[in-house]
Amino acid sequence: MRRIRVHIIIIASISVLFSFSQVLAQDNNTLHVQVNGAKPDQGQIILSVFNSKNTYMKKSYLGKTETVDAKGRASFEFNELPSGIYAISAFYDEDSDGELKTGFMGIPTEKVAFSNNAKGIFGPPSFNKTSFDVNSDKTITINLVNAKN
Repeated sequence: MRRIRVHIIIIASISVLFSFSQVLAQDNNTLHVQVNGAKPDQGQIILSVFNSKNTYMKKSYLGKTETVDAKGRASFEFNELPSGIYAISAFYDEDSDGELKTGFMGIPTEKVAFSNNAKGIFGPPSFNKTSFDVNSDKTITINLVNAKN
């Protein structure tokens, strides 16, 4: 009888550890983002990742800057990203000064991009238009566009 209890405890412990490792694995996602449409070998792409509607376009969850390659692209990798809903905004910092240039009425004069290749009308697209699920490793591609188009 004692041996049966020991076996049950061992099996239960293994089951709990396995379940816990599955939960941890879900929060160890890698997000790859490729941004296309810049001038080859010129400038940088500044990318922001948002994880809630309340902070969207106000305070990024993660951010990175990458130089533009010979094909006019920049690639980003975010490791150990918890499962959840995210949105991305990026802009092409052609002169590498770290700032988004704007013109009349605050419209960006440098190219911009959003996840889902969403476009806004009189401002950036909504979080709902740009959001996507991450619950495993994921690769997305977004394309830079002129904001006034």
